[in-house]
Amino acid sequence: MTVFLFWYLRRISRTAHDVPWVHLAIGLVGNLAFVVGSLFFLSPALTRAGTWLFVVASWGLLIGVLGEIMVRYETRRRAAAQQPSAPAAVE
Repeated sequence: MTVFLFWYLRRISRTAHDVPWVHLAIGLVGNLAFVVGSLFFLSPALTRAGTWLFVVASWGLLIGVLGEIMVRYETRRRAAAQQPSAPAAVE
């Protein structure tokens, strides 16, 4: 999984700024999986499925947050690149 996260962070820096809604959607799916997983724990027959929903939700939330961090980083990097550099002081 560490290799996947490293690959994801390298690739996402190029496109994260252009599609920030993807990470919000991943986070929303993660939150919904937590809610459904919590409800599954109320039934002994669905406890295993609830556990797996918690695992999937945790990864979804992690990927969503990492993507959001990359969106903010890329936005600041692009804004800094667009600003003209300050002229040198003349004595």
